[in-house]
Amino acid sequence: MKQGLVWVLASLVFVACKEDTKMAPCESDFFYDGSPFRQGEVGTILPDYNSGEDIPGVFSASEGLVLKDNLTGEIDLAASAPGAYSIRKTMIGNTTCGNRIAMTYLSILPPPSVLNRADNGDGWGWAGEGFVDQEDKMEGLAAIKTKVNGAGNLLLLQHHLSEPLNTQVSKALGELHVWFYVSDPSQFDPMAEIGQFELTSSGGPDKNEFTWPIILNNMNINAGWNELVLKFKDASITGGDPDLAAINFFRLYMFTKGDSDSPVTIGLDDLRILAAE
Repeated sequence: MKQGLVWVLASLVFVACKEDTKMAPCESDFFYDGSPFRQGEVGTILPDYNSGEDIPGVFSASEGLVLKDNLTGEIDLAASAPGAYSIRKTMIGNTTCGNRIAMTYLSILPPPSVLNRADNGDGWGWAGEGFVDQEDKMEGLAAIKTKVNGAGNLLLLQHHLSEPLNTQVSKALGELHVWFYVSDPSQFDPMAEIGQFELTSSGGPDKNEFTWPIILNNMNINAGWNELVLKFKDASITGGDPDLAAINFFRLYMFTKGDSDSPVTIGLDDLRILAAE
């Protein structure tokens, strides 16, 4: 009887010790805050954790994503290619985990393609009194503007690129981002289509062209600078789709109201093409 009692007590002590030495649970819930990331905006990034940050592991990722440190999960975004990725953490050093895997996902977008920074008049043409404004601008050294006086006048700003631009985006995801200046929106008919934004690969208007109508009320245009995002998928097409690997011409034109009686100025700054987030 004594022998049996000793065996039971020894078993209980063994189980208790085993419970006392059991390692942390196998939950390592991690993520990369801020995804999708755009190349050029962030260099490297470490994971954040909802739980299990202290559980050791080895990180791995699908091809194209560069891990700077496979023990911490630090990612070199600048060296990675644009795309959608899965990142795995295989937990080690915990016998209860059995190399369990935790996983998360992130996306990297290509850097912006600069259509024109509007820092000088190179390649620009206009209708009206065109000028380079170094004072009232949104980015860089200057903005491009033009002004007219009186009723029914045409305002036009257009740019011929010296080299075709590879936008690195698709029609489904591409966006034209532009700062658009209007000194006095009341000099235009707010409900009518008074002009267009145009983007082409033909070297001029009306061929291989995306167009977006200008209707001030629909665009919430205020006096001063307005940030516009024109989605490629929403554009009308004239003369066939543009070659998004060879964009070479941009144009904006607008007509003032027939009874307009005051000077009006329009302007552009920081024209960029991005993939939608």
